[in-house]
Amino acid sequence: MVPSDSEKEKVNLSDVFSWSIATRQVIDTAKTVADVNISILVTGETGTGKDFLARAIHYSSIRKDAPFITINCAGIPDTLLESELFGHEKGAFTDAVQMKKGKFELAEGGTLFLDEIGDMSPGFQTKVLRAVESRVIERVGGEKQIPVNCRIISATNKDLKQAVRRKEFREDLFYRLCEVELPLPPLRDRPDEIPLLVNHFVSVFNREFKKNVTGPSDIVLSCLKKYHWPGNIRELKSVIRVGMVLIQRDQIWLEDMPFRVEMLKEEDVPCDKMDSCSLDDVERAHVFKVIEYCQWNKARTAELLKISRPTLDRKLARYNIKPKAVS
Repeated sequence: MVPSDSEKEKVNLSDVFSWSIATRQVIDTAKTVADVNISILVTGETGTGKDFLARAIHYSSIRKDAPFITINCAGIPDTLLESELFGHEKGAFTDAVQMKKGKFELAEGGTLFLDEIGDMSPGFQTKVLRAVESRVIERVGGEKQIPVNCRIISATNKDLKQAVRRKEFREDLFYRLCEVELPLPPLRDRPDEIPLLVNHFVSVFNREFKKNVTGPSDIVLSCLKKYHWPGNIRELKSVIRVGMVLIQRDQIWLEDMPFRVEMLKEEDVPCDKMDSCSLDDVERAHVFKVIEYCQWNKARTAELLKISRPTLDRKLARYNIKPKAVS
């Protein structure tokens, strides 16, 4: 699944494509329910594209001309979250100098995206349940019953079913929010999508940095496909962005990439095209990246490479590896 260049881009599900069977199934289900007034719960690890999918569903639905309103429920105190979701009347509290509409009202006719719903406190879950069930809210400090009409899409990186069993999340709210679940698989389970994502990000950052990079070398792409990506698509995007900032050529090489050392184990650096990838190429790139990571501390570099200092010096001389000149 390829994300948009901007969070505010009006991306459509028809523009979303994937090489992963699991992701295609999620997208197909999203297309089926996009026009149905049904609550959707998007699940998956951090960085898998939950907010992107929610946005795509909205702009593929009959509500696309109405607002798409988002709120991240993580780390917000209940009092502030109540004001953000339901709004407040003038004078409701010390800083309430004027009436403010909440997210439920602002999303009228459109979609309200509740991100990180699993971080909402049990006490506040009751207030959200009441609003979701009755489709009526009251602003903080007010008594007027205000009807609301918005489609609710929620997202979480937590296992809400486990949270329900532990009494940490209300079961009735879970079933209200999870009429349809769309589980996004982690990037490590869909490595065949990585070339697609990398090409997309290279195109995005070519425009941002006014460069003309063709893409990654075979070694780089092999490393990217082997890595386990704990930060998923968000981490991949960050890695490519930094690589594009550092690059001074038309192709991304291993030494341009901000990899962690554990990404550079030799068994994790295969080459898909054997005629264009020698062992010397792999070793040179590996030694260069490790010594860069160690900030040219040769003792630490030799320790990580599990070789002696004299052996490291010979390799540095053989491959003509030197610190980058400072302009």
